[in-house]
Amino acid sequence: MTAPWWSGWVLAVAVALPTVAWAQPAGGACDSCATCTAALARANAFAELRGDIDGSQAAVCVRIAGSGATFDGHRHVVRGAAVGVEIASDNVVIRNVQAQEGGVGFRVAGGHTVTLLNVVVRDARVGVRIEGSQNVRVVRAMLTRNRVGVSMGADDAGQCARPMPLASAGVVLVRSRVEGGVVGVAACDAMPVLMGNTVTGNELGVLLGEVRAQGTGARGGPWDECSCASAPTGTTPGTLLLYSSGCGGCTVHESWLPEERAHGAVIRARAGGADGGVEQARFDAYIRHCGAEVIDALGVPGCVPNYVCPASGEVWKRRGGDRELVIDRTVGSPADVVTFSGACRAAGRQGYGRGGRCVTAALRSNTMCGNARGDLTVAGPFGRWGSADDRCGVATDDRGVGPCAQTCEGVDLTAGATPVAPSVPLGAIASIEEDAGATGVVPVTTGTPTSAADRASGKSRAPGWWVVGALVVALGMAAWRLWAKSRRS
Repeated sequence: MTAPWWSGWVLAVAVALPTVAWAQPAGGACDSCATCTAALARANAFAELRGDIDGSQAAVCVRIAGSGATFDGHRHVVRGAAVGVEIASDNVVIRNVQAQEGGVGFRVAGGHTVTLLNVVVRDARVGVRIEGSQNVRVVRAMLTRNRVGVSMGADDAGQCARPMPLASAGVVLVRSRVEGGVVGVAACDAMPVLMGNTVTGNELGVLLGEVRAQGTGARGGPWDECSCASAPTGTTPGTLLLYSSGCGGCTVHESWLPEERAHGAVIRARAGGADGGVEQARFDAYIRHCGAEVIDALGVPGCVPNYVCPASGEVWKRRGGDRELVIDRTVGSPADVVTFSGACRAAGRQGYGRGGRCVTAALRSNTMCGNARGDLTVAGPFGRWGSADDRCGVATDDRGVGPCAQTCEGVDLTAGATPVAPSVPLGAIASIEEDAGATGVVPVTTGTPTSAADRASGKSRAPGWWVVGALVVALGMAAWRLWAKSRRS
């Protein structure tokens, strides 16, 4: 008798988690500006914040100087510092750290390959400031009531001195929420990729300055190193990645691969086993930056294996708390994985092209609306950014042209609303480097996916409880009638 597909998961929870190949090294706990800075000064350091920090007397509270360092805040707060956390090294991951009040929440100064995951900044002068840094990825951040949410070369008022030379190539803002500020995102010396974000309730939503892009990196436009120059062999924009340590439940998903690939899925799986060699190391280094939610979920019961699509920023499951998982997309069968892969390929086709410019639809998946003075302002023509025909309310360039006229249906504009990922179907818009017939739909889902028609009408694919109740009553009545008839005969 064949074991059910979920049986491997039980083994994964009970046995595999303690031996996961990507398990974080034992880290030092820290609870002050000084102890955290000391713990993160070494190469490959791993430090965990064990309590809130009062940084009101600090110019820089936590400074990360160790290459390859990881800082996990466990949702604790750094409060009141002129700079809450400063990153001054390469290959750094910061996750689950909150900053409140003070000057700058997170400052990336000269770093390369830096990831900010699930960071929160409230009531600061600048939420995230990126200065002369390359390949910076800000993933699922929550930036609220900051004068400037994300600043790349802007002054403290969120303004650009234009034109400016390119200083920070490869900045990507993924599935974040920026609200309640003067300027949500100000890019003056960078050409960022903005993917799946909600920018709402600011004075000005997004300001894209006139950046003089030359040389390698930006390639004359927005640039995403995770999909434009992917490291693992066999990956292209639209490749779905499977993290698998090769044990327990992971082997179940690995056994699905032939069937999934036969149905057109494009999946790159991590080399399994305790020592997968060079390719495994390359995969791990790549996904640490480009699929940080996958790594952050490891250690939460039931979280192995996992899937991520760098081209859309969507994952199967991610951490919602120290002991919680949040589902982006349901994956319970090979068919679910094939569907996920198809959505990932569509995102790759729509968002990424080949040739001199990799990113060809930098703005399409965002929801920008409800910003008082405008949702999107671009210095120069829109075309240099790939597109501006997204779900925004008011968009203008320096010629006064505003091609955006859509509303922001489905977005809660009330103050302090719980951040939600925008459900944005992208299939109606063709990439400027793709044939219009090659587009698809990239749904952003939480839980069970719904069709485009269902999303438009607000309906769910799952039947309501009243439908189930009615069916039960109807069946009960029919059974009673049959019983009564048999008694009479």
